Amino acid sequence: MTIGAWSWMEHEWMQTLDPTTKDFFIARRYMDDILLFYAENPKFDSVTFLSDLCKSECYLPLLKLEDAKDNTFLETTFDITSANKVRHWLKNDNVPGAPKTVWRYSHFHSHTSFTQKKSVLMACLKKVHTMASDKKALQQSAQDKLHEFYTLKYPTKMLWAACTTMGVQTRVPTWFEVRDGIDATYGTW
Repeated sequence: MTIGAWSWMEHEWMQTLDPTTKDFFIARRYMDDILLFYAENPKFDSVTFLSDLCKSECYLPLLKLEDAKDNTFLETTFDITSANKVRHWLKNDNVPGAPKTVWRYSHFHSHTSFTQKKSVLMACLKKVHTMASDKKALQQSAQDKLHEFYTLKYPTKMLWAACTTMGVQTRVPTWFEVRDGIDATYGTW
């Protein structure tokens, strides 16, 4: 009901906007999250627009927008290139080399079955593949995710095999490049 109420309030607010204003921004909602892109243009006062939006005046008094982390929307990290293209990849809060901030997966030596561990690994790599906008994003995102599993003591042979499977299933050569980097990064098995 809350999501429907938010959508209704936003619809009512949109009716109050000048039609030319609507040409300079695009917004999408998923549940209670909003992603908004806007153009900086002399015909559009983006500063006032953002200020008004952040005041949350289109919502009833108890509801208000809150800032999210920069360049993230749900499980996606994105970046706008100098050519005004949006690059995106799977968000990963665990930065290689830094202490873990999020614990999502079972340690390899846990009592979870091998089949479940392998399935989780493959599901994560499929998500990495789906959410990457280009080769560079795929490569970095895959390396980060594999590092996360490596720190959970998943054997390099298993990581290598998972990359091979992804390469064969998707027919994307980047997976073989990532796979070949496993030996160089973590040693041979």
